[in-house]
Amino acid sequence: MIKEKLLNKGKDIYTVISDLVQGTDIINLAKISPDIPCSDKLTELAIKYIKEKSVEYSHPNGLLALREGIAKNIKQRYGLNKSAINEITITAGATQAMYTAISTFVNEGDEVVLFEPAFNSYIPAIESNGGRPVFVQRKQPDYHIDWEAVLKLINTRTKLIIVNTPHNPTGAIFNEEDIVQLKKITSGTKINVISDEVFEHMVFDGQKHISVLSDEKLAERCIVISSFGITFNVPGWKIGYYVSSEELMSKIRKKQHFQINTINTPFQYALADYLKEGVDYNITNKQFEKKKQFVNDILKDSRFKIIPTKGTFYQLLDYSEISDEKDTEFARRIMDEYGVALFPLSVFYHDSIDNKILGFSFARNNKILTKAANQLLKV
Repeated sequence: MIKEKLLNKGKDIYTVISDLVQGTDIINLAKISPDIPCSDKLTELAIKYIKEKSVEYSHPNGLLALREGIAKNIKQRYGLNKSAINEITITAGATQAMYTAISTFVNEGDEVVLFEPAFNSYIPAIESNGGRPVFVQRKQPDYHIDWEAVLKLINTRTKLIIVNTPHNPTGAIFNEEDIVQLKKITSGTKINVISDEVFEHMVFDGQKHISVLSDEKLAERCIVISSFGITFNVPGWKIGYYVSSEELMSKIRKKQHFQINTINTPFQYALADYLKEGVDYNITNKQFEKKKQFVNDILKDSRFKIIPTKGTFYQLLDYSEISDEKDTEFARRIMDEYGVALFPLSVFYHDSIDNKILGFSFARNNKILTKAANQLLKV
């Protein structure tokens, strides 16, 4: 009998909540796809290339013109020259990219350091490849990383460190000291770093995104994963990309080629043209910062304590002064009694740590946000 991998893994929290609210009037603020449409120009380009390029397979590494557009953007933002031919690869979204990257470097018995609360796709990818996740809790109230705690866990079995900035779902972001510490810990080792930076263009309150690519030496051992779906409000297109050194990228490409072979061709052409015309990434940032402020202005009069989010489109709420219930129970009561679906943060910890925190997405239209926030004022 073949032993089933991930035997104990079920649905992620977003799917669970989606199933619960289906066919009801409950407002789903745990919906992970934004209500904000993509630009009309990008839609027009997609239609154009669906008509012209749907019969074509793209290159296994992705459309070169799109990779060149990414390389140009990296040069402008970080002053880093990355080869579109050898150091950038297009993926079928960020989740596939993460799985492929982990499966490239993790073998039976290898350890992977990751930080909790952790996005739900990391652990299954590690375990299905025979690896062992090693957990470091982010420190409240701002969910920063305790690098001294990380250092104590590093050993000869440590193969990868997975970081995520802006962090999903707490909204915490890296600062310059985080880069210094990550570089210090990995220097002189064989440890590589996977950096999930899909929310790189959603950083608020005048702060900036600090990528692992901002340090050229650290970048040599890093695989950065990003997403056009998040950046341009087209998550359904499932197009992301890796940026890495040629040495690491060659290994990833060997794995990816036989996992997916090729990526959606028409949408790659559309994105390549869109980047070529010049993109103001501040538009995306301002859209979501405005929504964050909109809903928080309503919730400031609630009994919830708003935990400041520095990035992403997620907002956390502390309910410790309202109830002693477990976050899973309280989230269900909010859903049943007030008609609003929020997600409990404990599900993002391997041992279900409950700090009385719920979260929600503010990537909904303002009418929905207003209705949901007014319901939460009644709690």
